[in-house]
Amino acid sequence: MRPADDPSWMSYAETILLVHAAEPFEIDLSVPVTAATRAALAAAGLSAPFGLVTPCNPRGQVTDGETNAARLTSFHQALRDTGAHWVRVDGLSPDRAHVEEGVALVWPMEEVESLARTWEQSAIYWWDGEGFSVRGALTDAAPWRLHEGGG
Repeated sequence: MRPADDPSWMSYAETILLVHAAEPFEIDLSVPVTAATRAALAAAGLSAPFGLVTPCNPRGQVTDGETNAARLTSFHQALRDTGAHWVRVDGLSPDRAHVEEGVALVWPMEEVESLARTWEQSAIYWWDGEGFSVRGALTDAAPWRLHEGGG
């Protein structure tokens, strides 16, 4: 799969992440990550590198709500079966009209990418402790660093 095969590929850099922590917060991926955001991630249990995965809208194709809900149910059950701990993180469009429920997993990058491929996802977001990258799962794209460092 090429990035051009995913109609939402170019919007990945404009996504807003809603982290469902004890004190929910947002991360705007169109701007550099701040020290305050890094501290909020750590407080949410996400101080180590982690990946973000959703089972919704496979291959970047918008799917109906019923199908996405069924995929979410199966996805959550599969994660529970592994004993994995996750933090819910939703991806929102800048106008907040589109929301995709997902999870942050503090797993090795290869395992997060493998999970994403299982759920037919074009890519994952990867947090390395300083910033986010888009990494191809089904796509053959090179990793795409969204922003360096931050304040």
